[in-house]
Amino acid sequence: MAHTISVRTRPAVQAAQEIARSHGIVAGQARVLHDANNVVVHLAPSPVVAKICLASVGDHGWRKLATELEIARHLIRAGAPVVGPSQELPPGPHVQGDFAMTFWRYQDHDPSAVATSQGAGQALAQVHEALDSYPETFPSFLDRQVKRAARILFSESVPSPLPTTEHAFLCSQYLSITSELDDRKLRCRTLHGDPHRGNLLVSKTGYLMIDFESVCSGPLEWDLSALPGLGANTFSGDEELLSLLRRLRSLCVAVWCWTRSRSSIALDRTARNHMDLLRLAA
Repeated sequence: MAHTISVRTRPAVQAAQEIARSHGIVAGQARVLHDANNVVVHLAPSPVVAKICLASVGDHGWRKLATELEIARHLIRAGAPVVGPSQELPPGPHVQGDFAMTFWRYQDHDPSAVATSQGAGQALAQVHEALDSYPETFPSFLDRQVKRAARILFSESVPSPLPTTEHAFLCSQYLSITSELDDRKLRCRTLHGDPHRGNLLVSKTGYLMIDFESVCSGPLEWDLSALPGLGANTFSGDEELLSLLRRLRSLCVAVWCWTRSRSSIALDRTARNHMDLLRLAA
């Protein structure tokens, strides 16, 4: 679903258009595809998508973009079903003003199509196989999504962005879940990190995965906790661990969405849906 270009996102889009024009890319009909951690914009009418964040050369945001590009190149070489970097211009990372960005191939797909469990599972299995041969290791999922949620939950220096009535429950759930995880020996591999429906495109040629900035090391069940329908028996996992990690996933999503929900009713709704799931599981 495309979004209108808001006052908040307009400077990011203009920065991407300026770099695109400097490489001869026509981008006068730009439309925002996603606006959360990053601004993702289709630089129409050209078949180019820009992924933009506030960053400068060499800082954390810039390095995340650069790493994501390297992962995507590896997956493409390995034949995984993913959307790769743009060939219309150097994919980056580029810096323009306060923004860093990378450029990706625009993929025709059916935005209304719902990814099936089987299709999602088969796509993720191929991505996992390709990631197995990636020459570098990645931080644990606990050091990425989970500790980020902990910093928000237990910060004493910054007012909590979470609803007061939910904060104590989320803190207690975090301590309970992570305590159970401490007692387990996890079998880890390289994971996509966030294979939810929004990161699966249904194209004429099949399913394609996008968004590799959450790639991490962890148990298979961490990816399954986000995968539609658990992949329709494509994988064999530990049911108890999966149940635990689904609770942890819901906690992380709720915390993440509430840190950004002031600008989005949809994010607030998503946070409350995951709170409901967490309460049911608890």
